[in-house]
Order: sequence, then C-alpha cells, then structure tokens
Amino acid sequence: MTMSSDLLEDLQRRALDVELLDRLGFDGARRDSTDFLTIPFIRNGVEMYRKWRTLRGERKFFAIPKGLAPIAWNEDCLRDDTLLDYPLVITEGELDAPAAIQSGFPRTISVPNGAPPPNGNKEDEDLIGSPKYAWLDSIETHLLSRERVKEIIIAADGDENGSQLLHDLSRLLIRARCRYVVYPLAKDPAARGRARLKDLNEVLEDYGAKGVAATLDKAPYIAINGIYKMSELPPPKPRRIYDIQFDAFGEHCRLRTGDFSVWTGVPSHGKTTFVQDVVCRVVERYGVRVAWASFEQDPQVDHKRAFRRWYNRTRNVDLTDEQRQAADDWVDRNHLFLVPDEDDDPTLDWVTDKIEAAVLRHGVEIVVLDPWNEMDHLRKRDETLTEYTGRAIKTLKKSAKKLNYHLIVVAHPSKLQRKADGTFPMPDLYDISDSAHWNNKADLGIVVHRTTATDTIIKCLKSRYHDQIGKPGGVKMQFSRDEGRFIEIERGQ
Repeated sequence: MTMSSDLLEDLQRRALDVELLDRLGFDGARRDSTDFLTIPFIRNGVEMYRKWRTLRGERKFFAIPKGLAPIAWNEDCLRDDTLLDYPLVITEGELDAPAAIQSGFPRTISVPNGAPPPNGNKEDEDLIGSPKYAWLDSIETHLLSRERVKEIIIAADGDENGSQLLHDLSRLLIRARCRYVVYPLAKDPAARGRARLKDLNEVLEDYGAKGVAATLDKAPYIAINGIYKMSELPPPKPRRIYDIQFDAFGEHCRLRTGDFSVWTGVPSHGKTTFVQDVVCRVVERYGVRVAWASFEQDPQVDHKRAFRRWYNRTRNVDLTDEQRQAADDWVDRNHLFLVPDEDDDPTLDWVTDKIEAAVLRHGVEIVVLDPWNEMDHLRKRDETLTEYTGRAIKTLKKSAKKLNYHLIVVAHPSKLQRKADGTFPMPDLYDISDSAHWNNKADLGIVVHRTTATDTIIKCLKSRYHDQIGKPGGVKMQFSRDEGRFIEIERGQ
C-alpha cells in the first residue's frame, strides 16, 4: 500500500481498518498535488479498473477501459461459497462497504456509481435495462438467486437519493427478501449538521464496529402489505343480517351488509316487483334506509304507486287520503332515490358517487340498482365488454364491502330461446348478458321465473355463505295484485 500520511490519517479518522483496506486492494495515488484513494473493482480475481476519489473534497473519477461497463465493488464475494450463510449487504459507497465487512458482514458489495436522483419510483419494466443498474444486469443470474442469497440488507444513504436507490434495488432484487437500514442518531448532531447519521461509515465513526453490526442486525424487512398472522388481522366489521320475512324462502335468502347480490330473470317475469317486496319487508321489520337507482321507473309514478299498495296491502283505487299520506311518509323516512339530472348520465362513476353519498350522509344500508343494462356503460379504450363488466362489478363490490351496505343488482339475461311450447327456460347467472363475472363474483344469486299466469318460481342459485345468508333452493309463489306482495305456496322448487 502506498498512501500518504494525510490519506492514512483520514482513513483512521473514519475508523476504517487500514489493514483490511490493504487486503481489499485499496491504495493511494497522487495527481495534480492531490492525494487520491484508489479502489479496485475486481471480477473473478482480475482487477478490471480502479476508481479514484479524494477524502477531502468530492473529486472522483473512474479509470475504466473503453468498452467496459461498471461492476459492483467486491463482486467476487458473491462467488465465495463459504459466505452463503451471511446476508448480502449492498451499500451506496465503497467506504461504507468496508465498514460493514470489518463489523462482521464479509458478504458486502457496493454500487459502483452511487444512487440515482428521485425519479418518481419507476415501475420494474423501466428499471430493467437502465444504465444506472447495468452493473446489476452484468452479474451472473445464479449468483443472486434465492438459493444463494436468501436475505439482502440495503444500506442506502439516508437521503432522497438513497431512498430512490432502496426502492429500485428492492424492486429489482425481490422485495420479499430485502431489509433496509435505519441509521441511529448522531452522537454530536451539531457537528454532523443533522440529527441522524446517513451511512455505515458514519455509524462506524460514532459507534464502532459493534454499532455497525447492531444497525445491520436490526434492519427491518421492507413492509409488504397483505401478509398477516391471524393475531395481526383487524377484527372484521360487524355485519347486519336481515331476514326477508318469508317463511320458506327465508331459508335460502337473507340480506347481509357488505354483500353483493345479483337478481335475474326473463323480462316481465316480476324481478323488480319481487325485489321491491323483499326490500320493503326488510324496511318494515328493521327500519333500515334504502337507496333505489331504478332507471326504468319514475319514483313519483311507479315507485309511489307500488309502495302505496304494498304499505297498505290494498289496491291504489281503494286507498283513502290518510292511507296514501301514511305510505308517503313511510317512503320519505326510509327510501331515497338516485335520479340523474337532465345533464347527467348514470355512469359507473356517477352511480358509485351517489351510492357512497347516500350511505355516508343518510345511513343507507341497502342499495338497489335496477336494471344494470340501463346504466351508461363507458368502457376504456381497448377494453372489452367482459373486461369492463368485471371491473365494474369489482368496483361496486369493493364499495359495498368498504362502506358495509348490501348491494342488489338486477340484471337481465341475454336473449333466451323459447321452448317448443312458447315459454322461456329458467335462466341462471351465467345467462346474464356480457359476462360470467355475474356468477363468479356474486355473494348471492337469485332468479325470478314465472311458470304460469299465476305461479312464479323464486330460486336461490348461489349463496357464498350457506350458514349466514341461506342455502341454494327455491319456492313457488303467487303474486297478490291486491296487496302488492308475493305469497309462498310450495317449497322445494
């Protein structure tokens, strides 16, 4: 080793082991009356080039042969099979790396060209092939395999550039095995000009090799959300379960807040009427509030007429003024209507916005979207109808679960072929227009199917939670036009 006294003094001030640096090939050189520390970059035991840097000031340059890409400092430690039990430490500077090595972490490398400036945390595909990380791409793949490197400690500097380096390396090297260094407080913040140390060399200066070892040992794993022990999970939101007030069909269908249910059937077979009957029974029993997004019905005409009849169990032509007013008051207390203005289109965004306002501001616990096909379905560019339907259902399900309301969506089946007798076969959830997502994503699936002029089969085709919201099965019912309610006549359909 050929180092000036000034250079040796600077290294000792940094608490670096000069004998270790000598074994690692560090040396001194003088150019333009300036002392430089020269740092070897070695691959497979062959020195590829040197980096020159001063310890007083920020002068630095590489002596890289033309056509040779930068490599990691101390890359050969990755080839040393005797070090496989040690974690891999990656530092931002070549003086931080020896600080780790002399502290008991011999499997340490340094990036050759520092940290990148903050760049908005580019995606993985933007990082791969980046010139800043060419040194990483040049390392044989197997040397960084999970079999050889089970754990990586990234000791980036404690600044914005270091944060960017941490982000990039963790993305490129599999976040699940990456830990990051949290630097301790400085012993003399005034002298440092900051409260916390910024790299391993500073930790070595303030706390010695034991301090560096402790800092690396305590490095936490990068947080990855979505993996929890049972004891770490938050308690589930309390969900209300509403009995629908049918003796037989109540075994097959209950409305639970947070769930997404799909109701289908051939057009004009009574889907909307049955949904109204079920929801009104729940409102009557529990006093909950309901929001109706009924794009085929006029609230002041269709809903008013239906609810007056249902509430009084009497034909509208037979109602007294007092009965009409009592029904209207009940509707005002418990029912809201989501109605687009003239300039509004009932898009997915419009619907979710209004639903969430109804839930948060008005305490709504049941939402009815009837029918699905009357919404204004705006697809993204190059998005198929199936893809849009899946995205829309996912959005609505997420909203229902987050805000803990039950969402009923009435959806028409695709055009069905009549049977020889002129009737339609009973549809299932896979027959709903546009996507199999209706069956796959529903918590509860109901079909309403009229078999004769008087008889209707109501069937639960899907129930995700049999013990809580009912088990599949059906019941034959008849609709009372006088009362506006369905009456069970035969179970087990």
